Amino acid sequence: MTDFGRLLEIVRDKMRDIKAGKKMTTLDVKKLTSCGSDWETNQYTILNKVKLWKKQLHKNILFPALEESIQLSLSLEEILRENLECKLWFDTEIKVTKLNERISVYEKAHQVGFQLDKLLEFTEWALKLNRPVLDEGKILKDFIEENLIVKKISSNNNNFLGNGYFTLPDNKKELLNIYFYEIGWDWTHQNIVHTLNTKLIRSIPLEIIKNPLEELMKEFILHSQELFDPVVFVFETDLDFPYKETMYPLAEEKLLKILDIQ
Repeated sequence: MTDFGRLLEIVRDKMRDIKAGKKMTTLDVKKLTSCGSDWETNQYTILNKVKLWKKQLHKNILFPALEESIQLSLSLEEILRENLECKLWFDTEIKVTKLNERISVYEKAHQVGFQLDKLLEFTEWALKLNRPVLDEGKILKDFIEENLIVKKISSNNNNFLGNGYFTLPDNKKELLNIYFYEIGWDWTHQNIVHTLNTKLIRSIPLEIIKNPLEELMKEFILHSQELFDPVVFVFETDLDFPYKETMYPLAEEKLLKILDIQ
């Protein structure tokens, strides 16, 4: 599988895990590719959105730019696939020689063929324009994941697919955030999919943390929690990338994958 294909598979999995109702993209792809569209205006719309995504990635802001970019690519690929089939049928079945006696029918068929060609041209152009965003987003995502280490510090596996805690440093604000997590099940798909619900419990300034994280969390569990012998994970990273738009979503994704695997 190519890197691009692997990226799409990763994000398809992630899209399944996103809570119902979350808007994946601000682009109305159906409207942008509808017959009779103003293709020049639509190009400006795509250009501006891609420009925004690139600007966000250059600031190490991964979400929602990468998700929206991939959703656009998936939607365009589906439209391209469907309309290529339509184009093949159109070219095969609509014979000019059969329509010469009915000029009005011929003209309408010609208009349909013209709009179909414009749609295919626009879709292929948009896919090509969007590709660098996908590549850059994948490189950034891979780099962050390599530098975002997660450790399980509890020996208990009870409640493993239930409740637990994890820590994640916000290096830009110099805070250690402690979260409570709860595993849920999404029944809206054909296969049951795990979801992750989290709640911020406490934020501790990094400068006052003197002991190793393992000891800190053992102390926290002993005195500050209601769960009996919960599962606890700690994330470690030196990156100070945007927390809400990059580090936190990737930490959630990485933790959910670990919980799904085990």
